Amino acid sequence: MSSEHTFSQKMHTMLLRARIPASILMGLAIIVFAKPTLSSWLIGLAVVVIGEALRIWASGHIHKSAQVTSTGPYAMVRHPLYLGHFLIATGFCITGDSLPAFIIVTIAFFIIYMPTWKNEEKNLTEMFGATYSDFMANTPALLPRWNRSVFSGSFSWELVSQHREWKHAAGLTAGMIGMAGLIFWDNSIALFLLSLVQGN
Repeated sequence: MSSEHTFSQKMHTMLLRARIPASILMGLAIIVFAKPTLSSWLIGLAVVVIGEALRIWASGHIHKSAQVTSTGPYAMVRHPLYLGHFLIATGFCITGDSLPAFIIVTIAFFIIYMPTWKNEEKNLTEMFGATYSDFMANTPALLPRWNRSVFSGSFSWELVSQHREWKHAAGLTAGMIGMAGLIFWDNSIALFLLSLVQGN
């Protein structure tokens, strides 16, 4: 049992470390293939905001490793933080108006994050036993299913702060500003080339 627990801890650590290069890969794919327009930026922004709002909502409910959280978004989906992360990544792909980036991001997300949440579920089942097993049996992993318990529990901004979600939101703001800068940059180049053509 001890050796299994040690293996589980090592796997969890390995997957946590893998998330960093995976996030870098996804970010690079979005940047390399990005060809943002004003309309794609606005639509992508809406999706990013929805994703981050979901993460903030989840962060205000979850008590990590202290109890099985089944209120708020956790009443509809087991992993709202990961779902929010995927929505955000999708939003940036939409912002960049790039199908290749979306394909790369989706593959990278599920290769890294699916084993991550599977390992987390194994650890939580060991910690909380039947309570978490029942939660898994009645709540989908990533595709939300409506549940009236979504209105139960209390949201806490203190928990959001403890989980440092504001740093995540700040990073997303910087990213969207950067994508807006690409629109301006592309338009500036286009106008410059047009002026050269007209000048000739």
